[in-house]
Amino acid sequence: MAASLKNNARGKHVSAVSENVTASSRFLIRLLGDLDTAGILAALPRESRYQLRKYGNIALPRLIAAITKQGYYLTPDPGLCVERLGGIRPAAGKTGLSVNTIQALKQGRATLRSYLILAIAHKSLVRLQKINPRAALWTAKDNTWMTPPSLLEQLYPLLPSKTFDIDPCSPCVGPAAPVRAYVHYTERHDGLRQSWGKGTYCYVNPPFSHLRKWIHKALAETDNGVVSILLCPARVDSIWWHALVANRIPVVMLRGRLHFGGGDNRQQKAPFASALLIIGGSAQLPKRVADATGGWLASIAP
Repeated sequence: MAASLKNNARGKHVSAVSENVTASSRFLIRLLGDLDTAGILAALPRESRYQLRKYGNIALPRLIAAITKQGYYLTPDPGLCVERLGGIRPAAGKTGLSVNTIQALKQGRATLRSYLILAIAHKSLVRLQKINPRAALWTAKDNTWMTPPSLLEQLYPLLPSKTFDIDPCSPCVGPAAPVRAYVHYTERHDGLRQSWGKGTYCYVNPPFSHLRKWIHKALAETDNGVVSILLCPARVDSIWWHALVANRIPVVMLRGRLHFGGGDNRQQKAPFASALLIIGGSAQLPKRVADATGGWLASIAP
């Protein structure tokens, strides 16, 4: 009896894997059409085009690099798929892929075929999205300020994995996103409604018109051990600063005016001073952030 139940469970698992493989073929046909229309297929090296057309497979980082170069990004984000399927082991069970493959997908590696199977298990259509290089977030023009890459490069070495776990308010997902993170939440995902995980490190560059909501969210996530580094204007005379920040949250005041926009090569000097709020984490983290960025640590009440 036990052997029969075990065989039935194995049969269902094999059937699910077979259905995923069949569905991935349909996804692949549609994706190939989109890649061809966008000129990405022609831009791939000859060997990569051959592998894609002949075997329907290619190294995912190679494909993503070509997609990004042409001004697009691939959705859904594999890291987001893994998180929404419950994590690495649950995702492996639902896809029939190995734990190692799921781990690789979460980091943007593995193969296109594995990615398609993951997307199917997540019940998401695989699509190309055009990158808006000037959209730092997903708000009005005067409310969007993309973090300068130079500032981010100062923060990455402070992280356990040298990469943020989550960017909850990103303009796009994957390698095209301005912040290096395993998971990116865009406007469509609504990072205010999503869990930021447990014990994760998050970089938060929120729409400045909704700063209160994002600060409250970051504070609430500390109950799950989440550490957030939140960029905001240093408006020390504002009501929200005195209500939420002053004498409550460690603050690193950044020197000078940051140059925002489409990256350091397309600079737009901010009309305000900026600060980093260190929400959660060790008592030493604010000082380490101040030292790394050249800012100064504002004192808070004990």
